[in-house]
Amino acid sequence: MPFQNNYANLVTEKPQAHTRLIRDYDGSNKDFDFIIIGSGIGGGILADDLADRLGQSHRILVLDAGSFIYPTHVYNISRIPNGSVAPHFGVDNFKQSPSGSHFIGSKPQLCFGGRSIFWSGLIPQAQSWEMEFFPDNVRQDLESRYFRLANDRMNLSSSLGDKAKKLVSYFQSSSLNSDFEIKQTPRAVHQPYLDPDGTPRNQFFAEPTGVFNTAELLINQVGLTPGVDQNGKGLFIKLNSFVEAVQNVPFDWYEVKTTNTITGEQLSFYSPKVIIAAGSTESPKLIHRSTVYQNLPDKIRQQVGFGLTDHPVTGESQAYVSSLGRNASLIPLSRQDHAKIIFYSRGNRDANGQVIYPFNIEMNVNHEYWHLRNNDPSAEPVVDDTSRTRVDIKFSFGNCLDDENGIFSHANDNYTPEIRFKRFSNLDDLLGSRFPALAGWNKSKNEFFALLNQTRNRIFAEFNDVNFITGEYGEGDGKQWPFGWGTVHHACGTLRMPWKANRNANFNNDSVVDEDLKVRGTTGLYVCDMSVMPISTAANPVLALAGLALRLSDHLG
Repeated sequence: MPFQNNYANLVTEKPQAHTRLIRDYDGSNKDFDFIIIGSGIGGGILADDLADRLGQSHRILVLDAGSFIYPTHVYNISRIPNGSVAPHFGVDNFKQSPSGSHFIGSKPQLCFGGRSIFWSGLIPQAQSWEMEFFPDNVRQDLESRYFRLANDRMNLSSSLGDKAKKLVSYFQSSSLNSDFEIKQTPRAVHQPYLDPDGTPRNQFFAEPTGVFNTAELLINQVGLTPGVDQNGKGLFIKLNSFVEAVQNVPFDWYEVKTTNTITGEQLSFYSPKVIIAAGSTESPKLIHRSTVYQNLPDKIRQQVGFGLTDHPVTGESQAYVSSLGRNASLIPLSRQDHAKIIFYSRGNRDANGQVIYPFNIEMNVNHEYWHLRNNDPSAEPVVDDTSRTRVDIKFSFGNCLDDENGIFSHANDNYTPEIRFKRFSNLDDLLGSRFPALAGWNKSKNEFFALLNQTRNRIFAEFNDVNFITGEYGEGDGKQWPFGWGTVHHACGTLRMPWKANRNANFNNDSVVDEDLKVRGTTGLYVCDMSVMPISTAANPVLALAGLALRLSDHLG
């Protein structure tokens, strides 16, 4: 039975903004050189780059099950918390495991632009100790070329002004610099809120500071309605188009079968090169539904949908402060001073070869610029002492792929299979399995809490007049438990490239995709989303995915 709005909260509409901006493909020619399924960071950047380079001579089609929701970054709705907006558009496309030890606390967003629409625009880079988990040639390509190209594509800016630069310079001269590379957190520039050098034009916390989404990238690529000859060359888009299956057809071509989520009309499109970029939960489900799955080698089929991983991020440790540094190095701080700084772990090892800090630290100095717009200050009072400078820090860990997590999809699951994803709140699993694989750790709970608190205190010791809002990490009265239940914010690994089970292992090539992201055992089926990642990096992985998309584009032509 074809898809019939089986997902709760899936937006299935065609608003005027859609018809005025985008002409859904309605040409008679159903043959394309490339078909890309999904328009998020992976699929959107890939489609844009292919159109830039090959659009004059090739036909490129982007299919997306979602609608055109908003023309800009949804998190910038005034005074509505990020944690409320994303779930509002979150799509129930799977069932939770009945086990109480497994839980995912958020749902994916299916819309034009994918999760890039719901993204904050921050683009930190995975460091060398994390990149060791990528195959050598992939790592070399990303570090030598594609990280830089991805930053350019996403309009990288690196400064929030002079005060933020002073804070970074101070920390770079502190003892923390030996363990962490300390930088301002890079993010996408969104004019007119920032000047080209990243300097805010006025009170930047009142407006969004970082926006990049692939919906706007692709709209810019195709131009406004009516667009080009629908049967000619170039990039074409078709929204509200749920892909049922990718089927093998003669001459090494593929049939991409779709159902219109509004009308129920079923159409097929054809191409020798199909790139699945529907996300870490949707992409393996699509492969399971397709005849291509039956033709995969047994070892490859066993990997499809499994390995699902995200990176654990602690809750924020918060304090009020008055200034940073001492004597001649003193930097006064007020509520009008703002910065977002990242402490990238250098991956230093101890005498036993263990990575001492398998995490990055993100620090906000006054958080207004980062969280909410302020068009209507009276609408939602915030409990906070706005007369004082506030500093928040949190720890973001890497995480190896977890073969015990998976998507149990099958032909009769009504498109919403059971999914298994371990709770991050189970610290026994993190300390007994996850962190040993990533860093070689062998720590007890108390040793783990001590490391977090010692590192937290090293940072706050550089400030003056520290008044903690939250307690130390730990368990018991007055303590802060570090991790929540789990997310799908940066879910990865369900259609993995060659990977390592742990830091000291050799690469396992029984992967779903090869190093060029082609599905093993196929002639022209590729994957370009977070599902191909061989590790969930401590850094937000969006830059790595953008780099992989540009690398795949070059490989395809």
